Amino acid sequence: MHRKKYNSMELKITLTPRSPILIKSGGISPNPSLPDMQFVRTSINGIETIYIPGSSLKGVFRSYAEKIIRTKKGETGACNITSGDSCPEKTLKEKEREIKEKEDRKLYSNEIYKYSCKVCKVFGNTRLKGRIYFADAYPKNQVKTETRYGVAISRLTHAVAQGPFEMEVVISGDFKSKIYLENFEIWQLGLLALVLKGLNSGLVRIGFGKNRGFGEVEVKVDKVSFMFSKKIPEGEIWGVGKFANDAEREMYGFKQDDLIRVETSPTEVDEVIFVRRDYNSKGWEVIANRAISYLGEVL
Repeated sequence: MHRKKYNSMELKITLTPRSPILIKSGGISPNPSLPDMQFVRTSINGIETIYIPGSSLKGVFRSYAEKIIRTKKGETGACNITSGDSCPEKTLKEKEREIKEKEDRKLYSNEIYKYSCKVCKVFGNTRLKGRIYFADAYPKNQVKTETRYGVAISRLTHAVAQGPFEMEVVISGDFKSKIYLENFEIWQLGLLALVLKGLNSGLVRIGFGKNRGFGEVEVKVDKVSFMFSKKIPEGEIWGVGKFANDAEREMYGFKQDDLIRVETSPTEVDEVIFVRRDYNSKGWEVIANRAISYLGEVL
């Protein structure tokens, strides 16, 4: 399905710390004034700045998405990367063994998608390209950092085993990022919306020191843009299953009624090959709730 573009979504978001956050740098800065645990940094136009890597966001989103699916479908509903008895290690190998015995071939790409767990269908695995992408989150304005101090306590002596050590945390400021979803099914939109709700409720935190009270953020959706490969009825959002033909739906396991209906009016732009529809934050709330309801029906 990656050879064609049927639909896509671009979600522009703003992340604001509700508690101190720390995304630790993997290296040691030559700047001696920085704390022992430094916030990750990069350089933009020759100016050094802290930022939140897209990979850090993706890890948090995937972890909570797995928890959601397992809650509804059980332990086998989503991957467990610490076990070999999970998708894709077990499920795909079993299917491939079955196909090889019958037809003496490996799994086709559509079969890998069809037999992968729901989380892998969104985020990908070693044999399947993901449909979701996270951009790095850069400061929108000036962010404020401070140094926190901590120690490690010995469980035997109950005295200080290590420390004190310094931690550089962000306590205020806004970070801008984007989330992209391409060739998505509507239930995948609902899964993403549930994770965003988890972040805003404080159930999901990012970065280091979650058990210290770090990592709580507010995520505000500023704008959402959908691209469709053709003009679709007003008030509807189509998943890839609605665009696909009967043969493709059978090959990939798509649902024919892969759509939701919303009452909010978007701004529509004809881009010749694609049709773009833009919704504001209120429009996203309506879309998110409908997509979550659709996810519940699918699960």
